[in-house]
Amino acid sequence: MISFYVAGNPAPQGSKNTSAQKRNGKYTGKVNVYESSKALHPWRELVTWHATRARKGRTLDGPLVLTVEFYLPKPETTKYPDYPLGTPDTDKLLRAIGDALTQSKLIRDDARFVDTHASKRWATGKPGALIKIEALDGVLSASNQSEQ
Repeated sequence: MISFYVAGNPAPQGSKNTSAQKRNGKYTGKVNVYESSKALHPWRELVTWHATRARKGRTLDGPLVLTVEFYLPKPETTKYPDYPLGTPDTDKLLRAIGDALTQSKLIRDDARFVDTHASKRWATGKPGALIKIEALDGVLSASNQSEQ
C-alpha cells in the first residue's frame, strides 16, 4: 500500500464555465471552455508533487483500490456543523485526485481504480487529503518509468 497526506485546500474538478470567442470584436462561433474552480490548478500541483515523491520510480498498474479522506476547512458559519454536506461534491474532488495521480505517473491511468472509497470531514487541523492506493489482490504491480 502507498499512503501519503497532502496538506492544502482540496479543490473540485469538473465544473466548467464557457465564454464566446471574439476576433476583431466579432463572435467567431467558437466557445472557450475552462475549469470553474480557480483553486484546482494549485491543488492538483500539490497532489502531483506528493504523488511523484511517493512513486519512487515505479508506475502502478492493474486493478487498484483508492481511498481518500478529504479534510475541508470549516467555515465560521455553516448550516452543516457536523459534516461538510454541501459543496464541493465528493466525486469532483476525486476526479482531481485521479488526474493528478495519473499526471504524476504514480498510476498508469485512473481508470485502473476498480474500487474507490472517499469521505469528507471538517478539518480539525490543517485541511488536505489522506490518499491511499493498494492493489485489489493485495500485491501491487508496478513497472519502471523506462518501460513506459
